[in-house]
Amino acid sequence: MELRHLKAFTVAAELQHFSKAAEQLGIAQPALSQLMRTLESELGLALFRRENRGVVLTAAGEAFLTHARQSIESSKLAIAAAGRARRGEVGEINIGYHSALFEVHLPQLLRHYFSTFPDVKVSLVDAGISTQFDMLLNHTLDLAFARVFKDHLPDRLRTHQFSQSRLVLLIPDNHELAESFTGDLSTLRHEKFVFLQDAAGIGLTSHTLQACRQNHLHPENIMYVPSLMSIPGLVAAGIGLSIVPETVTGLTMPGIRIVPLAQPEMVSELLLISRIDERSSAVQHFINEAHGWADKV
Repeated sequence: MELRHLKAFTVAAELQHFSKAAEQLGIAQPALSQLMRTLESELGLALFRRENRGVVLTAAGEAFLTHARQSIESSKLAIAAAGRARRGEVGEINIGYHSALFEVHLPQLLRHYFSTFPDVKVSLVDAGISTQFDMLLNHTLDLAFARVFKDHLPDRLRTHQFSQSRLVLLIPDNHELAESFTGDLSTLRHEKFVFLQDAAGIGLTSHTLQACRQNHLHPENIMYVPSLMSIPGLVAAGIGLSIVPETVTGLTMPGIRIVPLAQPEMVSELLLISRIDERSSAVQHFINEAHGWADKV
């Protein structure tokens, strides 16, 4: 029994007329009649009886019609499910992040993805950058969001642009430079700083310090902390100054002055990281969605 037999049967049953059914199906009436004879022969029972100038269902036909419709609907669902899987709209993805969720566009992308593609199970893993690299390489993670130098990636990984933020200076509002700082970073050389503890040479802090050095600031008195979230509080407490992506200022509190930094180098780029040889349709689909989201912002 083929699906085409069931489709032809349901149309004939609904129209109660072979000629009209054949016209709707786009086939000749003899072809439709042959399909029905083949179906009845396979079932070993009559599905129709002729009446006046049309046909009506027999009791067996009535019983068969309900299940025929269910089979057709199931086939549609199966085809749709296969299509979603081919497009990557079904599956599982494990995504790593660390301070990346402070980038406003990433939570928005994730919310969009969760609501638009509910058949993809997305798990989020908070891990440092080096750990994310290891997890990507051993396939524990599928993707990662991080601020990282592209040339420090392991060979089997690649980056995709996602978003960029200006770096800003956080300074206690009772600091002597809170009102007088002109933007010249070199004037901060004797200050104590609070920075995120990143793997040397590859993360946000390394990038920030390199940008500082390009502007004649070489911080020597640095307190490193494991969480970006704690930095605004430490600055407000007067522990030191900090330079962070502008998106982090959403966490600021009383006691902090935020100073934009105009130097071209004082930017931070959030990258999406994947394996070069990635074959998962779900992972590729997420990357495409992230690209589209990045284009919007």
